[in-house]
Amino acid sequence: MSIQRFDKKNVGGVLDACKAALELVAEDFGLVLQQKSCTYHQNEMPVAFKLVAPERTESGEAVDLRETEFRKYAARFGLQPDDYGKMFKTYTGVFRVCGIKPKGRKFTVLGESIVDGRVYKFREQQVRDGIEREEATP
Repeated sequence: MSIQRFDKKNVGGVLDACKAALELVAEDFGLVLQQKSCTYHQNEMPVAFKLVAPERTESGEAVDLRETEFRKYAARFGLQPDDYGKMFKTYTGVFRVCGIKPKGRKFTVLGESIVDGRVYKFREQQVRDGIEREEATP
């Protein structure tokens, strides 16, 4: 497949391919891959990923720094430390709480899409309401 111009349809496929390739590198070296935001123009698409060497427990397991940060700041935004990893629904889809932006002004909670794995920013009230609805669903 040859891309002549970047558009909404093909950018997702390119990002997915880049992520898949870099996940292999991250796995080989025991690193954590984090996808950064991406903007594109007709003929260029800067791709940004970050490889992180995680802290490790005494048993050698990687410490999730996003979870540690979330637990530290959750109460500041009316969330519970145990909300990390919980599912919540919005009108755009189903997400999993995966981080927090303590310096953020409006959109302070990070949610990973269950469908495509992309990370989006949300207002804390939207996440609280989504978690409550999800927990109330039998």
